[in-house]
Amino acid sequence: MAEPVSTSYATGSVVAVGSLSLLPGVESAVILGSFAGAVVFVLASTDLTNAKKVGFFVISFIAGILCASIAAALLTSLLPDRIEVSEGVGALVAAAVAVRLLLWVIKISEDPGALLARFKGDRK
Repeated sequence: MAEPVSTSYATGSVVAVGSLSLLPGVESAVILGSFAGAVVFVLASTDLTNAKKVGFFVISFIAGILCASIAAALLTSLLPDRIEVSEGVGALVAAAVAVRLLLWVIKISEDPGALLARFKGDRK
């Protein structure tokens, strides 16, 4: 039997995603792809606290919605000519990758000399 807290969170999430897909000008595939990508990110990150997971879920969900077309265009350019990627798939990939990419950029910005040394070929 499922716990009442997890069931209410799941119900709330489904209602929120369904409500967002009813807004005019927003594709439902982008909303669902972004939600799925954010869920994949949260489930894959085991080293975060629950509060950080909730915050990163929201950030990942929003980034997936905003970067869906960019990610779809990037994936289309990387794949063979006949394959076209929809914005829903782009949202999924963008949501799953966005927070990890931002955390990596923040980590690199703490020591930019190490990045320059890596580009020069000096591996330490």
